[in-house]
Amino acid sequence: MAPSTEQYSCKNCSQPFTPHPDDLSFYEKMQVPVPRYCPPCRMQRRLVHRNERMLYLRPCDNCKTDGVSIYPTGTPWPVYCNPCWWGDSWDGKDFGMEYDHKRPFFEQYIELRNKVPRINLLCITSVNSEYTNNAEDNKNCYLLFAAGKNEDCMYGRLVEHCKSVVDCSWTYNSELCYECLDVRQCYGCLYCERCQTSRDLLFCFDVRGSQNCILCTNLRNKSYCIENKQYTKEEYEKKKKEILSDIASAKKRFEELKEKAIVKYAFQTKCVNATGDYLFNCRDSHLLFDTSNAKDCAYLADAEDPTDTLDCNNVYYKPERCLDVMGSLQSYNCAFSTYIIYCNSVQYSDGLQNCENCFGSIALKKSSYCILNKQYSPEEYKKLREQIIANMPEYGDFLSPETSPFKYNETLAKDYFPDTKAEEIKTGTYGKENGKDVFACVDCKKNFKITPNEFAFYERMGLPLPLKDFECRMQDRLRKRNPRKLWKRQCMKCNTDIETTYAPDRPETVYCESCYQQEVA
Repeated sequence: MAPSTEQYSCKNCSQPFTPHPDDLSFYEKMQVPVPRYCPPCRMQRRLVHRNERMLYLRPCDNCKTDGVSIYPTGTPWPVYCNPCWWGDSWDGKDFGMEYDHKRPFFEQYIELRNKVPRINLLCITSVNSEYTNNAEDNKNCYLLFAAGKNEDCMYGRLVEHCKSVVDCSWTYNSELCYECLDVRQCYGCLYCERCQTSRDLLFCFDVRGSQNCILCTNLRNKSYCIENKQYTKEEYEKKKKEILSDIASAKKRFEELKEKAIVKYAFQTKCVNATGDYLFNCRDSHLLFDTSNAKDCAYLADAEDPTDTLDCNNVYYKPERCLDVMGSLQSYNCAFSTYIIYCNSVQYSDGLQNCENCFGSIALKKSSYCILNKQYSPEEYKKLREQIIANMPEYGDFLSPETSPFKYNETLAKDYFPDTKAEEIKTGTYGKENGKDVFACVDCKKNFKITPNEFAFYERMGLPLPLKDFECRMQDRLRKRNPRKLWKRQCMKCNTDIETTYAPDRPETVYCESCYQQEVA
């Protein structure tokens, strides 16, 4: 297809954007119009519907058992604990509404939203992990989010297949790690970033196949190195004790070394014809972030195994032919929806499980041909759906922010699109530290508690107690990652054109793939 030259003006920020030629083919296949919002604003609209880390104590509105929820008390909709929500005592179709042609669709959608029970936390088959969300198959985990198949882990986001890791994010198949970011197959690593297949690293960046290294960058297959210099084992152990005695100075030195490191234009592995960052095994795709095994996709973040899918966040288990979806497991041909699990041909819906051919529905299970939770015959469904779409000026855009059950600063939107005008959300207590197990964050002054399991971990690893609460620590990690935005610039060695998440004013030495491999590998 010839390159597209037609520009559109974003309805939100008024910035011009030009759809990729492959995007236009996809919209035609999905039988939807070109979106009225630019890619960043489309992502922001999706993130407004995802609360991961803001937790509240409230009882189940069905069985009255006290528990943890992503919804505070006082919501217009009822909130059920996991057993009650998954139980057979209620049916989402009991709340079905007749579509009113004289009223705006989203007005009716919000009315339905305020009636149907919502699940307190999105957790599946976890054990002793009550304070986790968007999580599955975890055991003995605490304050872990968008994470699965972990044991004895605390304080993190996107932690997978790990054991005894604390304060780590985007960490995979690792054990006994602390304050690590973007690491894979690591053991006993502390304060490390972008390291793989290594053990016993301390303050290391982009190190692979190595062990017993401190303050090193761009190393491969080395042992007993400090600041990339070789030491004997005895010399190394002596220096290590000196560095561990002053963690604050080591952190400062680590940031200085990172600025001097050589970085590849994008953190990609086994990718072909793909643009974006933090990618693994992606091909023929553009503007992806934190995505693995993607093919023919665009504008995704936090995605696993997607095919022929555009504009989605947090979609897993092989989503295919999906458009503008926030939160999904193994769904096909779905659009403009949130938290749809094992669904097919669903649009403008939220919290559906094993459903197909549903439109504008909420919290249905094993249902088909429903509109606003009301059951129709296949023929009636098709006819009414077409009538609704014809009367929807918003058709082709994601669910409006007004339909979200969350406030802006409760959601992931605040992480990637901060809004100074949004309402500040405060929970917990302030000024009640006791110097034993309850402390005050040095940044936000909020009280935080250190559990017995945490004390045991810090003692085992020889680490000082944290000075900040979990959310401030999480924000510190987020600031260390590159933004979800690409700049066009040139390799600083061979001048090849590249698209990178390193802005032109960044201090790092940014190389293309070829130059990076020649210099570092």
